[in-house]
This record gives sequence, structure tokens and C-alpha cells, in this order.
Amino acid sequence: MNQFRDQLRKRVHDLAQKAIDEGRDFTPSEKKIVDDALAALKAYDAGAAKTSDIMGQLDAMAAEAGGDCGGTGGKFLSFGKSWSAKAASGLGQKGLATGSPVFVDTELTATPIPMNRPATSLLNILPVKKHGQPAYRYLRQSVRSNAAAVVAEGAVKPTSTYTIVPIDGSLSVIAHLSEGVPRYWFVDATELKTFVEHELAYGIQTAVESKVLADINGTSGIQTQAYATSPLVTLRKSLTKLEALGFSPAGIVLHPLDWESVELQVASTNAIEHMSLPYDAASRRLFGVPVVVANVEASGTGHVLATGAVGVDTDTSGVALQWSEVSNATDFSTNTVRARCEGRFGTSVYQPLGVVKATLTSS
Repeated sequence: MNQFRDQLRKRVHDLAQKAIDEGRDFTPSEKKIVDDALAALKAYDAGAAKTSDIMGQLDAMAAEAGGDCGGTGGKFLSFGKSWSAKAASGLGQKGLATGSPVFVDTELTATPIPMNRPATSLLNILPVKKHGQPAYRYLRQSVRSNAAAVVAEGAVKPTSTYTIVPIDGSLSVIAHLSEGVPRYWFVDATELKTFVEHELAYGIQTAVESKVLADINGTSGIQTQAYATSPLVTLRKSLTKLEALGFSPAGIVLHPLDWESVELQVASTNAIEHMSLPYDAASRRLFGVPVVVANVEASGTGHVLATGAVGVDTDTSGVALQWSEVSNATDFSTNTVRARCEGRFGTSVYQPLGVVKATLTSS
């Protein structure tokens, strides 16, 4: 197909060059050839883009099995210090002056969790996909029934069921403002501006995490796990529910109080039955699975997510950061400035069966 595209482009180029060399416009027949070729190129590009988008969605769904459908691999959203550095660089010396917002491209990391280090955010375990428009469509697997078996010669082959349904998604604006800060504070404390920008980015990050969990909880078809004996047993049973369906666990999401309960249970001198539990405090892994401690998670509830089951969506613009001293009627007269930070985000639940919502308390 690329050869076909190249041939069309060459045909248009040759006709255009011929007309230029002869110092004339296209003849009617040449113009028709050019128009037809350009229309064919446009149709080809549109079809290729649509196919690429579908393949990207299938890649994300296939990632849970550790496979690759020819994609470029998952990327993960980050609001780390390098984001603040980009913001400072983009705003420059006149960053506090009133003007247009600076769009800071969201940082994408190829490795979600560095080796031997704990996950610091729910976004560390969720692949991200960028969209050129606020409305988008993705594919969701609602049924997964494998029927593959040994088949005798001449016998009818069994049919496996992998029901795929299209889901319409949209990006929501997540935004907030800083409080008004006296301008001369920034003159006297040069790091204050970077500090405020970093805090604003952290606020956006936590709001995105909260939205993701709310969207997951609002998706029909996710699995649930009732409380069983203890939080440890409950979480292990949740992992089993994923593994029984062939999923590979990506992470466990817990509220800080629930993670404290788990760690104290593991560390208890009386918990002899947990002495050989696969638990790594340094990298914060339980049963070999990364644990994300998130304040946005509800206390008494945990989520166990399979690899590729859920993704984060955003736009291609990045996060907008703008400083202003005229955002309201008094800022200019009181010589105070404030910042606005905003971005657009969504959630794609590709495989609801790859999510287990666990109840971690008996009542």
C-alpha cells in the first residue's frame, strides 16, 4: 500500500514539475488526474489512520497477555520534576507576566516502574493514549471464552468467543487555580514559582487518578471480591480471579490506611503464617505485584488491575499553565499573581474482567 501511495505522489509531482518547466497551468486533463490522485491520497491516509487507531486499541488489549500486535509499546503518564522543568523552560523569564498559556507536553515514560523502586502513582501502571480530538472511540472486550481444543481430522472446530464492543469516550477538562501570591515573593524566593507549578501539577495528577478510579467503578462487568479472613487473603484471592482468566496483574491500588494494615499484618511477630509471604518492602511489592498507595482510593477498598485492562487518555496539546495578574478585579491593584493549570483527560476500560474491586473490611 505504501508503494501505491508513492506512485500517486510521484504522478502529481511529475505533472506539477512539467507545468512549472513549461511556464503554464495544468491542462484540464492534467488537473483531473491531479485532483483524482489527491482525493485518492486523502482517502488512503484517512483509512490508514483509522486502521492505525484500531490496531493501537487492539495492542493495548493484547498487552495483558505480554504479547505485541506490532505496536510501539505502552507509554505511561508522569507529572514528575521534569514536567516542572519543562514548564519553567517554556514560560521563561516573563512567566509571571500576563499572556497566552504555555502548553507543557505531558511526560511519557517507557518504563512504568523503575526496577527495585516503588510505584508512586496509579498512573505508573496505566498506559496512556493521546487523541487529536476530545471525542474518541475505543474497543472493549466484554466476553472472553476460550474454546481451543484438540480437533480430530474432519471434525468441526470449536468457536471461541471474544466479544468486542465499540465504546465512545471523551476527554474531560481537569483544572485548578493557585491562590493569589504577592509578586515580590517570587523576586525574593526564586524557587517559589517552580514550587507552585509543581504543586499545581501534583493536583492535576491526583485529580486524574480520582477520575480514573471513578470511571473504573462506573464500568459494568468488572469483577468483585468480598472480604475473606483478612486483607492479605482478600488481595490474594483477587489476584487469583485475574490469573484464572489468563490475565497478568499490573498492580494493586490501596488507600494508605489499608496498606498500613497489610504491612503491620505482615510484620507482626505473631503472624507466623506470613513469614514466607512474597513481600518486598523496598520495592513495595506484594505477591510479586507492585502496590500503588493512593489517597484517592477509598479506605476499605482495593483495586487489582491487569496489564492493559485500563488506560488513560489525554490530548496532544499537553497541560496548559498560565500566570496572570489580572485574573480578577483585585489582583492587579494588590500586585498579586496567580496561576492556572489544566488539561484534558479520559479513561478507557478495555477489559472490565481485568479489574477486581476488593472489599478489605469485614463490615
